[in-house]
Amino acid sequence: MTASRSSAGASAASASADSAAATKPGSGGVQKTDFTQMTHQQLFDWINSKIASGEMSFDESSTFISMTVSMPVDGSSLAPDDTQKVDFMRSVHSGMERALQTNDTDLFARLQTALQTMQRFQGEVRGVNMTV
Repeated sequence: MTASRSSAGASAASASADSAAATKPGSGGVQKTDFTQMTHQQLFDWINSKIASGEMSFDESSTFISMTVSMPVDGSSLAPDDTQKVDFMRSVHSGMERALQTNDTDLFARLQTALQTMQRFQGEVRGVNMTV
């Protein structure tokens, strides 16, 4: 009986920790956009919400869409990954550095625009967790 109670307690503590990580302690259940800790699926969902609301055109989304594709080494899936958190802002910075090294001014400009968009929306309230 003690083992099952401690197991249930550990599960509750784990769920509580997951919820706290997703909403940030002291945020009252408010979920904010954080491009530094986002899964590919969360980025994909964010892009769709911006297109649906008219805040982003389909053309503007193309650079972001390419970031949502998870390419396994074996090439088995192109579906957005909803398991691994990614620092997309760092990825964009790295891409900009590579674009400079290869003198790809078009890619650099697209990534720079994406970074400016991310900076504009970083910390934006995207939802409220009513179960907190």
